[in-house]
Formats: sequence, structure tokens, C-alpha cells
Amino acid sequence: MGVSDPDPEMVMNNGSTQQDAEDQKQLQTYIKNKTEVDLSIEVVLLLVGGVFFLLFGLLLFPISSGSLPYGEGSMYGLFLVLVSMQVITMGKTPFGDLLRSWVVVIIGLGMAILGTLAIFYPEDLSMLARVLAGAIVLVTGGLGTFQLLTAEDRARTWMKVPGILRQLTFAYGVVYVTEVLLGLITLVPGIVLNSLTAVLSTVFGISLFYLAWCIRQVTARYRPGLTTAPGGA
Repeated sequence: MGVSDPDPEMVMNNGSTQQDAEDQKQLQTYIKNKTEVDLSIEVVLLLVGGVFFLLFGLLLFPISSGSLPYGEGSMYGLFLVLVSMQVITMGKTPFGDLLRSWVVVIIGLGMAILGTLAIFYPEDLSMLARVLAGAIVLVTGGLGTFQLLTAEDRARTWMKVPGILRQLTFAYGVVYVTEVLLGLITLVPGIVLNSLTAVLSTVFGISLFYLAWCIRQVTARYRPGLTTAPGGA
């Protein structure tokens, strides 16, 4: 009895099956080894803000002694750009969270334009950028503190649950109180020493990191609605 030639179609199918199995194995290995950091937009912006204020606070010590140059208008301009990102991406304003309508987006874009111009032309727009930045920080901190203490779904509820929700309350409290102090210092320059401003900015940067961590933990355990900042952070 003679040996028949192998069926070409069967050979192709077997080769295709082996290739698919190899591709599937490589895909599973890739997924297993791949580590993806799942961070919300709010957490990312808080981390960026934390870096901004922490670096500003640390650099303000040598700036005060004259060891480093300092562009005040550029610093406030960069802050306005960071705030505009919150407004555009999440609808967070100093007066609370708003729906991301075209009006809100346009306001955010206008703030981004002003902040960018202040970075390029710090001498001409320094005062306007400083006043606007100070007002934003002061209103955000003041309104945030008020809502944190009075709203039923904020501190009153969070403090009843031991653990991360109490830490979240503390983190928001530190952020808002520090914002009020920084807002006053920004609007009325010279009322305190630069060293105190540097300390407050450093504390604020660290508190933003802490708040971002708390929100990340709460998001993993509870529904996202619990992590909404009253008045924005």
C-alpha cells in the first residue's frame, strides 16, 4: 500500500493553529508582565500640583536669599495653566464642580491662554496673574472648608467610618486651610516672611500628595462619588 501525500489544507491549518497558540502565549506573557498604573484624572492633577508646590516651596528658600533667580509672573502663569486643566478636564472651579459645558471649557481655555502669556511675558502680566491666582486659591480653600464641614455627605459622614475616610477628611482639611493661608499671602504680598511662605508651599505640596493617595484608596474601596472634592482642591 503506498503512502499518500499530506493534505496541503491540513498542513496549513496545523501551521496556523500552532502560530495562533504561540501568539496567544506571547500575549498572555505580555499581559502578565505588564504593570499598568490606574490613576484617575483628578489624582494625576493632584500629583502634578503637588510637584509644583513642593518644588516652589523648596526653591523659595534659596530664592529668598538671592541664590536663585525668580520669575514671579511665570510662576503664577504656570499655576493658572494647571488650574485651567482642572476646569477643562473635570469642570472643577473655585466655586464648585460644574458640568463641562462649552462655557466652562471656554473659561478654562481663556485661563490657559492668560497663564501661558504670563509665562512668556511675566513682567507685563505679573500683577494680573498674581491677583487671579490668589483669588482662586483663597476662594477654593474657603468654600472647600465650608462645604467640608457643613455638607451632609462630607466630613459628617466620613468621620463616622474609621480608616481611610477619616484620613480623607483630614487630607482635605489640611489642603483647604493651607489654601486659604496661601491665598491671603498671595493677595497681600509682604504680610509674612518668605521663609513662612516657603514652609506653607512645601506643606501644601505634601498635602496634595497625601490627598491624591487618599482619593486613590477610597476609589478602590468605595463608589467614586465619595471622592468628589467640595469646591475642588
